[in-house]
Amino acid sequence: MTEKKIENVKLSRWLEKNLPHYYPNKGALIEIIDIIAEATIPIRGLLERGITSRELEERMNIESPKANSKNIYDELQIHEDILTHSIILKALQEGEASYLFIASEEAEPVIGNGKFGITIDPVDGSSNVAVNRTVGTIIGIYNEEGYIICSFYVLYGIFTNLILAINGIVAEFVLDTSPYSMTFYHYIFYELKFLPNNERGGIRCLGGDATNWSKKCKSFEQLLIEDRIKDRYSGSFVGDLHAILYYGGVYAYFSCPKPKIRIYYEWFPLAFIMKTLGGEFLAIGDNDDADKIRTLEDFSPLTQENVKIIHAAECGGLIGSKKLVELFHSL
Repeated sequence: MTEKKIENVKLSRWLEKNLPHYYPNKGALIEIIDIIAEATIPIRGLLERGITSRELEERMNIESPKANSKNIYDELQIHEDILTHSIILKALQEGEASYLFIASEEAEPVIGNGKFGITIDPVDGSSNVAVNRTVGTIIGIYNEEGYIICSFYVLYGIFTNLILAINGIVAEFVLDTSPYSMTFYHYIFYELKFLPNNERGGIRCLGGDATNWSKKCKSFEQLLIEDRIKDRYSGSFVGDLHAILYYGGVYAYFSCPKPKIRIYYEWFPLAFIMKTLGGEFLAIGDNDDADKIRTLEDFSPLTQENVKIIHAAECGGLIGSKKLVELFHSL
């Protein structure tokens, strides 16, 4: 992290200051964001500092997950997936903020009676945990009409930071772990984010089985190589997107042959951040057409009425600097 003077402004105080007083249900939204952010601190302890899963279970009175369990996508869950889901869900249910629904990759949606729906990808890139690579938590927040109005991710790396998009602004916060805050860590404002406007260069992070990509997707990769867009794919969507925020570039996960990334848990929250920064997102492919192109507006809003039906939808996609995403259209 580059050396920079950090304003000692906590996340909740920054939100109070930067959201206008007339923002719909401002207090409830800030409380939800703050509760989830605070819940990521013990997750950081689990993933970064070597606190054992058993220790966290005992401290937070969380039921131990069953061995060889699978999530709603029939994927084998690692212990950290289930435990981090439980930490966030427990924090929201025990907090005072109400919610419309809480939908997580690791369980069926929980329905409430509040003003905001919440999607949670508790550990994006969880297969990287075993090899000490960067992972993160992705959160999307939806209004009563089902439209995403805020999203953020927490990246657990050499340091822990939170990138938040709300009300036309993207801001970065860092977890304050200095000695004076040992009894109560919190996120403090670091800087506003801006996407690099590279004429040339940047990075490419292209995932999926390239042997099963369509001809158009393979041609797109070749154009990026010819433009000297460096290959930096790591297997962590949130980690790769964070690198693109700094260097510019593009992330893609093409259907190979079927789409894999979750629309409402991963694509929507990260696309909301990228589009707030002036970047672009395209959904690429479905089960019938590997090259079909859709935008955010082509998908159904995520509401309390349909969340149990559509929350698990998947697609391929392309996200990043507008110039590089639009390059796909030229093929």
